[in-house]
Amino acid sequence: MATTIVVGGFYGDEGKGKIVGYLAEHDKMQHVVRAGGGPQAGHTVTRGLKVTQIPSGFVNTTSKLYIARGTVINPATVISEIVKYDCKNRIRIDYGCTVIESDHIEREKDLVERIGSVGTGTGPARMDRLNRSAKLAKDIPALAPYLGDVADEINNAVTKKQRILIEGVQGFGLSLLDHEYYPNVTSQDTTASQFCADVGLGPKAIDEIVCVFKSYMSRVGKGELETAWTEEEQQKYGIKEFGSVSGRPRRLGHFDDAMARKAIQRNTATQGALTCLDRLFPGNTGADMSSKLTPDAQEFLQQRDFAINGNWHYRGIQLISTGPDLEQMIDNRSYIP
Repeated sequence: MATTIVVGGFYGDEGKGKIVGYLAEHDKMQHVVRAGGGPQAGHTVTRGLKVTQIPSGFVNTTSKLYIARGTVINPATVISEIVKYDCKNRIRIDYGCTVIESDHIEREKDLVERIGSVGTGTGPARMDRLNRSAKLAKDIPALAPYLGDVADEINNAVTKKQRILIEGVQGFGLSLLDHEYYPNVTSQDTTASQFCADVGLGPKAIDEIVCVFKSYMSRVGKGELETAWTEEEQQKYGIKEFGSVSGRPRRLGHFDDAMARKAIQRNTATQGALTCLDRLFPGNTGADMSSKLTPDAQEFLQQRDFAINGNWHYRGIQLISTGPDLEQMIDNRSYIP
């Protein structure tokens, strides 16, 4: 498990931040890289810790942190998070990151209404990058102390077989290139292959791909949610969620087995992670072994593993989050570095 990518299996908001934080701490990751997306993709690591630009693995104070060249950055937001979480001496921002400017935020206002965009300016900044007119991180003097060649550093770490964790953003259902969900998607592909490219790694450098699923579906903004709960189901489960960046209410629904199978296939995921099991099945908060889960939660897990398995490269759900804190995790992996 020298180099691992974490990806989302649904529409984002699956709990990738906590999984990345857990792996960074528990597996003693030496390098943690944020790949793709921009400040529109917020990750909650644990209670009260939320980031939109720096890697969620900052919770491991010995990890070196990186923002890969495929990531769109807002300089003020990046610097604010670096200062807030005291990362200035261990973070590297790639020279080639695309920079969001004020006019990008203004230009995105139309997309907020049309497709439910979050409105951070990420999409228009990517458009300017395609037109070769965007500013890059190397053009911003305030970022100079943090700049470097992230692709070169991470490739060197791969050669040395050091432990690397790549944090993908959003989720499979938001991929720009997936025709099933277009146009209510984000401004880039959101699969493992894209995150490799964002970092500057070839696909053969990857050892593990962890696909994260929430125990129920959630979606912010427009677009279909085929398994949406009825009002009665919403009241039954008593779960309410809001977007970590937009603050807008999330629409919720039943776990989508068909979408999960497709996400595993398209990402060539080697293992799954399941979050928020304790919210769907109260009474499981803090469980640290599958045998300690309530019978209904155990049955749910067995059903999901049976329904979404079937790819030769996939070993099943290995990590199960049972609460908001990093240590509230069931870890069923047989091999841990």
